[in-house]
Amino acid sequence: MPWQNGKRSVSRPKYELAIEMLQWAIDKGFPLGVVLADSWFGSGPFVKSLKRLGMSYVIEIKSNLNVRIPCKEPKLTRTGRVAKNQYDLTKLLDVFKSILTFTKCGFAADKERGKEKKTLYHTKIINARLNSISGKHRIVQSIDPAKKTTKYLLTNELTWEATKIISAYSHRWVIEEFFRNAKQLSDMEGATIRSEQGVTLALCLVSWIDSLLHFENYKQSTAGKLSKEPLTVPSIVRQAQYDNLETFVNKVQKDEGLLKKWFEVEKKQLNRKRKRVTVLINIEECTEDCAKSHLDKAA
Repeated sequence: MPWQNGKRSVSRPKYELAIEMLQWAIDKGFPLGVVLADSWFGSGPFVKSLKRLGMSYVIEIKSNLNVRIPCKEPKLTRTGRVAKNQYDLTKLLDVFKSILTFTKCGFAADKERGKEKKTLYHTKIINARLNSISGKHRIVQSIDPAKKTTKYLLTNELTWEATKIISAYSHRWVIEEFFRNAKQLSDMEGATIRSEQGVTLALCLVSWIDSLLHFENYKQSTAGKLSKEPLTVPSIVRQAQYDNLETFVNKVQKDEGLLKKWFEVEKKQLNRKRKRVTVLINIEECTEDCAKSHLDKAA
């Protein structure tokens, strides 16, 4: 920890920590899934490590990456020999600009609910090789026509359609929900932490609370003969708060003496006197030997 004097701090890249957690999960027997990550993890070393683990992935990448395009004419070295790299580098954005057709993705019409079909994204898709990330990948350009935003998604699944890639990546939103709940409901940011052990305990408690809330949500959605749609975690908390409020109001209505006792307790805590300021005085003067003898007697 950098704030601890005399302790050397060692920083490590985020992708290394992510790979360690994935390796731990695999060693514990968790089934392999699709790794979803934002553009902070869209780097060559992270993708290389995922390939080593044998995992599929959908990762957001930045638009300033370069794509390797095969040369129209052979490249030669200064000595006239055929160059090793027979490709040109083109910006990812420019590659998709050259594609004139796109596909609309969205929700189908729902006659029962009276909803028309809705377009969410305009998509283009290519199979290409990036200069900074080794291997052949499928890359999707996803444009939100309403927000005017563009995302680029990279996957090693070369046969997936754009809708499947975007749908898989949308599950990453669960991570954002976890952080929202951790900050707003569990007060993760309000924790005062001074040691590595404190960080571990804080994260453990937040994760445990989140697990309990999701388990409660699971019990409610599977109770009864017919399953129910699961609620959000904030809804589960509000439901518990409502139950507490209902129980309290019923208690007040039935117990006439409760409010009287409550007011008496609160009234006692209203006024507190400030501590009297005591003047410091010199009690006696002592030598070092005298002070040491007093300490020995006290011991």
